[in-house]
Amino acid sequence: MTLLDRSVTAQEMTPTRHSWGWLVAAASGIGIISGSITIVDKIALLKDPAAGSFCDISSTVGCTPVLLASQSSVLGPPNALLGVIMFAILATAGLVDGTGGRLTRGMTTGLLGLTVFFAAFLTWYMVQVAFVIGSLCPFCTVCAAGCLATLVGVNRMAAANGLPVARSLVRGNLDVLVAVGWAIIIAAILFSGIWL
Repeated sequence: MTLLDRSVTAQEMTPTRHSWGWLVAAASGIGIISGSITIVDKIALLKDPAAGSFCDISSTVGCTPVLLASQSSVLGPPNALLGVIMFAILATAGLVDGTGGRLTRGMTTGLLGLTVFFAAFLTWYMVQVAFVIGSLCPFCTVCAAGCLATLVGVNRMAAANGLPVARSLVRGNLDVLVAVGWAIIIAAILFSGIWL
């Protein structure tokens, strides 16, 4: 293999590597939009709880019961605000990676930890939505899907930076299987808690 061949191979690999950054940025952008809508809706509901939310579709699908529940502000500020902040951090990192920038190994390790924590928090929240609140918030569900998508992208970014745990999950696409399995579990929790 000549030097020219090696550089072509590296150039061919670069778009694939950086496409994970674009996935993180896109999924985070969707999360920011969905979370922002939820924040505006929650503020309106706090001003006039009787008005109801624009996304109330039925007795089992609607934002009002979810946004007025104590679980929607469990850490103090609204969960949606924390989600928007987390998605903004991830979107920034995704844009840096997607445009060819290099994140440090420590940065991607921290981002992976943040994403896993947020996915676990969203899982807890979906359990509360299903079994305590009893109503499905469409925007919260979009945020959960965005979080699981960022989990895969951030894991791939961490693997590219040499994080051993992330690399082991990339082999055989285990990170994708984990995210899909996690999504199926959340869907089963929501279905069994709200509709069964």
